[in-house]
Amino acid sequence: MSEFIAEDGTFTDDFRTALPEKLGDAYYNDPEKTQPTKEFDNIKNVFDMAKMVVTGSRKISAHGEALKKATEGMIRIPGEGATPEDIMAYRKAQGVPDKPEGYELTIPEGEGFDVIANEVKAAAHEAGIAPSKLSKVWEKVTTALVVQNQALEKKGMELLNADVQALKDAKKEKYDAFIQDTNKVAEHFDVKGDSALGTKDNLVGSNFMKLMESMRIKDTPVVREFLGSIAPLVLEGATHIGGGALPIEPTGPFSYEYDEQGRPK
Repeated sequence: MSEFIAEDGTFTDDFRTALPEKLGDAYYNDPEKTQPTKEFDNIKNVFDMAKMVVTGSRKISAHGEALKKATEGMIRIPGEGATPEDIMAYRKAQGVPDKPEGYELTIPEGEGFDVIANEVKAAAHEAGIAPSKLSKVWEKVTTALVVQNQALEKKGMELLNADVQALKDAKKEKYDAFIQDTNKVAEHFDVKGDSALGTKDNLVGSNFMKLMESMRIKDTPVVREFLGSIAPLVLEGATHIGGGALPIEPTGPFSYEYDEQGRPK
């Protein structure tokens, strides 16, 4: 037998003495090379070593199978240098739709949320965000925005009511007549044309009133004062508000009083 293995298969003292030189750094358990490995403590002969090799191989194989099962179905995240195919596969596995319109978001009632949703969908699609994640974020954001909008609307109504009350206090007994005249003026903004008379629909005036209605500013004192300031011209037929070729017939007498410059008293 060799100098390392005796006739009965056991390792000789020369074998153990030669281990540090033959194995190098693998023989030690610490960087300082002061603690030898204990892997050979129970290895007395070649048969023990054979068992260790077989056992180790089986453990590695079993671990590989367990790792394979544990990672089965997992999504591989594209790293640096990933191909377009890798990125496409990742997006598909995440459920990212082919187009931004593929995202389904619950749109709250209120102005502008549909526009915001379209922008969010486009950004999410570009970033490759999964629909489930986007829905959760969208729900939290819109809930906060709805609450904020409700608070702002409430505050706005409080301010409007205060302004209206201030106008009532200023006009006193003339307030109702003032509102009636300004309502008449507002009606003149939405005039339909008459083909027999050669007049056209007053689109400018109609759109103006629609804008005030959508912005909820028709009843604000500022708008009412504006309507009141042009009431003498409109209600007396001295002018008309766009659209027609003929002046509007007088609808007066109007009930509210105005000064020499046509301003409401």
